[in-house]
Amino acid sequence: MAATSAAARGARGLLVLLLAAAAVGRVRARARPGEVLIWNDEFDVLDTRVWNHLVTASRGFNDEFQYYRDNWRNSYVRNGVLYLQPTLTAEEFGEAFLYDGRLHYPDCNLSPCVSEAGKDIVVPVQSARIRTLGSFGFRYGRLVVRAQLPRGDWLWPAIWLKPVDNAYGPWPRSGEMDLMEARGNKKLVTAAGVSRGVDRVASTLHFGVNKTHRSWRHTTWEMALPKGEDFSQAFHLYEMHWTPRCISFAIDGRVIGAQEPPPGGFWKLGNLDHNPGGKDIWADGGDMAPFDKPFFIVMNVAVGGRFFGDGLVNSPHPKPWNWSSPQPMRDFWERRAWWLPTWGDGGQSALKVDYVRVYAPAESNGFADNACADADARANAARHAG
Repeated sequence: MAATSAAARGARGLLVLLLAAAAVGRVRARARPGEVLIWNDEFDVLDTRVWNHLVTASRGFNDEFQYYRDNWRNSYVRNGVLYLQPTLTAEEFGEAFLYDGRLHYPDCNLSPCVSEAGKDIVVPVQSARIRTLGSFGFRYGRLVVRAQLPRGDWLWPAIWLKPVDNAYGPWPRSGEMDLMEARGNKKLVTAAGVSRGVDRVASTLHFGVNKTHRSWRHTTWEMALPKGEDFSQAFHLYEMHWTPRCISFAIDGRVIGAQEPPPGGFWKLGNLDHNPGGKDIWADGGDMAPFDKPFFIVMNVAVGGRFFGDGLVNSPHPKPWNWSSPQPMRDFWERRAWWLPTWGDGGQSALKVDYVRVYAPAESNGFADNACADADARANAARHAG
């Protein structure tokens, strides 16, 4: 079950929000020396007191092709593993519904709530996005998720963190931390031939003033597996070590990237002092601002969307839509013979999560001053620790 201790509660800079009871299964986690486990979910059940569903037709505000909902077909536990599984709208409502229907769920909790046929079809996919908003949030610590990624063309799995309170304002002012995101395609490359498929994952920090003036290119790190291997074939450990001086990301114990705030902080790092310029919106925060406030955990599987640019090259079939089309969802659906067979069966198209665990220093002075170097050393020394 979710747990905290007196030592963890006393850790300097650590803020844990436990707003609801969280019976979350067996504890199999192993803390590193000097750490305590403060929260975990082993997924004996999908506890909706811990994980609440986002229900929305917003399409992720990235022109994605799914309706996120709370339904057992899209989010369930089997044999101690959480499945986030996309399904087809037409399988439940019939194909004609896509062309003349109106989809709305009464438990919608984020507008827009309606997907309606018109210029384009009703969203052709149903999926799940779950989050610990309202039940658990934390500031500083080590997050570890053991997960197996979905394989299938145009699937977009993600495990990420959002601010509990938008203390610095709406996205991207209050930041976003992406532990893992990937594309489910088996053979997807850039025009230069660089793989962008399920053999490659990325971890990213997003921050900025608005959608026009934001930064992530300097704070994104990738890892690719050797040829013939991909992240859908087995479970892997995705880890973020977050301290008052550093954020580092690791996969299977290998650090792939780390960021300390430079002089001038993230405002300077993102070149925001020149574009758009003006007052540093994080000047009243700490060194890590905007990453100095509590964040909650999000997991989802999206389908389509702007993550799949028109410049990407897929094999054996090309991308079934382009962004100049007035009806990209219809194009996607009517060319499903190109992509649906790649989704397979038996849960291949699902994001599978074995556990989520959060650790913190056992002592109040547990965060090292040379935080990035310490994070790298500890992650590599404990490559096989959970």
